[in-house]
Amino acid sequence: MSQSQSKKLMPNLDRQSTKVLNLTVLQRFNPFIAEILFTAAHVSFYEFNIETNQWSRKDVEGSLFVVKRNVQPQFQFIVMNRQNTDNLVENLLDFEYELKKPYLLYRNAAQEVNDIWFYNEDECEEDNILNGFVVILVELYPC
Repeated sequence: MSQSQSKKLMPNLDRQSTKVLNLTVLQRFNPFIAEILFTAAHVSFYEFNIETNQWSRKDVEGSLFVVKRNVQPQFQFIVMNRQNTDNLVENLLDFEYELKKPYLLYRNAAQEVNDIWFYNEDECEEDNILNGFVVILVELYPC
């Protein structure tokens, strides 16, 4: 096999084409998704056990998408899980978070404390994440 044949074929897509492709895939999973607000190529999840005061790795790893839907709940984040067929979906209601690069710690509506570890620290930039959440807050609580 020649060197050119052994290399993986990588699509040459620009940012907008990638976003459209990702939106199409997400809409197969949930047809109510209208827009992708934020994306991280690869993340892993951890959960905090309050009784043992320890973090443990969840069986969730993959691409993360913060999305806007055209039904309630309007905002969610979704991880297209590469570990198994169960994708992680969190509604962004009653959602508290703290950014400690490269981690985003959060408490969901069920009062579970979780942690998202961003493999690419640049995707965990406060401006990127906050811009996504600002869009959500403006829509939920207009002036």
